[in-house]
Amino acid sequence: MRNMGIVAAVVLSLFGPAHAQDAPSPDATVLPDLMVRGRPVQEAARDFVGRVGAPARGRGLALWRREICPGVVNLEREAAQAVIDRITQTAASLDLRTGEPGCHPNVVVIFTNDGRGLARTMNADNPRLFRQNVTGMHRDTTAFQDFLDAERPVRWWSLSLPVDSETGRAVVRMPGDAVGGIVDSQLAAILGCNPNDCVAAASPIVRRKGPGRLSTQVVDALFKTMVIVDTDMTGDVNTTQLGDYIALISLAQLDPRAETQGFDTILNLFSGDAQQGLTEWDRAYLVALYGPRPDWASVRAQAGAVADVMARDLRAPRGGS
Repeated sequence: MRNMGIVAAVVLSLFGPAHAQDAPSPDATVLPDLMVRGRPVQEAARDFVGRVGAPARGRGLALWRREICPGVVNLEREAAQAVIDRITQTAASLDLRTGEPGCHPNVVVIFTNDGRGLARTMNADNPRLFRQNVTGMHRDTTAFQDFLDAERPVRWWSLSLPVDSETGRAVVRMPGDAVGGIVDSQLAAILGCNPNDCVAAASPIVRRKGPGRLSTQVVDALFKTMVIVDTDMTGDVNTTQLGDYIALISLAQLDPRAETQGFDTILNLFSGDAQQGLTEWDRAYLVALYGPRPDWASVRAQAGAVADVMARDLRAPRGGS
């Protein structure tokens, strides 16, 4: 492994100006390729979604709404490409766009022999890499402290942004945004500002289309995910297993502290219930998360809709070979 300071410097540079790197038990409900112990699949799906979903504070579950560009740091080229392939293949199965070779990475996977130390070093070198002073971009301080301090084989941190679903533009003021602009003199009089330098002109505006209170035109978009893999703690997992694990945590906002032992998921890879790759359960979750549906104004309604779609998919007959 390379010196930690060098690795941290390389990772930090990735987010600067354009730079990229390369016989079931009697108490079980049996479904095609799935067994949910002791309860109906609908109930289990709702429980799972409620446990694992980890959106930014006060926001809904965010999705990738632009192309994904994975990059791997501090790993041999062949192994790094295998991890990238697992991410891009899973993204493609969800009809997500992936960047061309040489794109600027927005999913960065760093391999190190000291995950906790690297996370702390990177945060000390550039705190804004992980947290911005912007509403609705990241999880709370407790979650961030867990990201820095927990001893686990893989840790991750994602940033998202509330955007206008019609235009894709941010609906919150970002650091460095203009502080003023030109507005009509009559509007300036109403707002009580200078028509040639009015703060309101630089504020994001969302024009709602159509009636209804159950959906919203403001949605949440992922724009950066950082994954740190501690090679001293990954054990005997193979590249396919690890790649699929990283693909799932990169494409969805998931809570690393969620208890998932009762579910057939790759998230149990490091907790004594290893899977060979993404399971039907995992795929159903991603399909439901990215499937077509209204952009729900309520976080609870959104989670319920994801669970409902997930349960329907798991119940659906699978085609034979």
